[in-house]
Amino acid sequence: MRWPSRLAVALGAMALLAGCSSGGTIDPAGPAGDDAGGGAEATEDGGRGTPGEEESEEPAALPGFDECGLFQPAELADTLGVPTLYITGRSIGPRAQGGRLAGCGYYAEDVPGFSGLWVHLVAGTEEGEFFAAFEGSDTGPVEGLGDRAEVLALTAPGGAVRSRELRAIDGDLGLVVSYTYDEAPGGMPAIPDAELGEAVATIAFEALERAPEELVIPDGEPEGPCAQVDLAHAAEVIGEEPAAVRTVMNDAGGLRCDFAGDEASLGVVVYTDPTFVENWAPPAEEFNAPEIGDGARLDTSQGYLESRVVSGNRVLVVSATYTEAVGVPTTPGARESELVAAVAEAVGG
Repeated sequence: MRWPSRLAVALGAMALLAGCSSGGTIDPAGPAGDDAGGGAEATEDGGRGTPGEEESEEPAALPGFDECGLFQPAELADTLGVPTLYITGRSIGPRAQGGRLAGCGYYAEDVPGFSGLWVHLVAGTEEGEFFAAFEGSDTGPVEGLGDRAEVLALTAPGGAVRSRELRAIDGDLGLVVSYTYDEAPGGMPAIPDAELGEAVATIAFEALERAPEELVIPDGEPEGPCAQVDLAHAAEVIGEEPAAVRTVMNDAGGLRCDFAGDEASLGVVVYTDPTFVENWAPPAEEFNAPEIGDGARLDTSQGYLESRVVSGNRVLVVSATYTEAVGVPTTPGARESELVAAVAEAVGG
């Protein structure tokens, strides 16, 4: 067991407040993970939804290690000083951040696919690969946390801390805790710098304390509509059939499915909250696949596939990364259109 002292927590929190400025980093969830494009889009896509029933906060248990079982949402909300949190994302990466990754995402609204707080664990990682995401960034050390820990603060115009990411390694176990605020009503609030530093440090220490000594991350099984996605078909497009999966759903029909292989991945998000639907729906003049749903826009210009499908009062986001052998097409072709259409049909879009 890992038993950090409260003194170590205090020292870590103080270190978080020094030596941190703006820089760049990598979203642990990747392009097929949180928000189908990373937390950087938080300010444009937030909105007030309808919170679910209290029991919806309880994560569905996985056989073996459950990444969402480290913390209860109410516990994290209390640490951060926010009214409430919901589990809105699960992330899986068989080969990510130097090891095998699994993470749990949380948001202030019950909207699967959109998260402002992430807690990721990486099993079997190595220090050089794990901290490669911080190379070239101005980070600050965190004393007394694992074998090595660093933190990066990203600032918004005006100097306020927009997000904070802490990375720590203990033996071959990696930990990433990241918080990103947005300015939407009901979204993740901006937390004063000192308070945010202390909260992130506390979450990190507790996560390492609770993590299994020998972390084994299971593949998982798709649930609900996610189980209807034809992964063999996806493999024909992205070059590999994903073997690991994570699912999050709410009672309003919103869902997030993460499918991952060693190199390629497929992410599926369905937004049903009216505000999120409005923000994510592409305008009709941007449709380049009008035959999918009520119209869709497919794009590969960012180095991965991202598509947004309008379907009645829902928006479906399908994103994918490709194996190096297959490569990302310069522009989406018939194969991408067929894949997106098939996924939309499978999840009821």
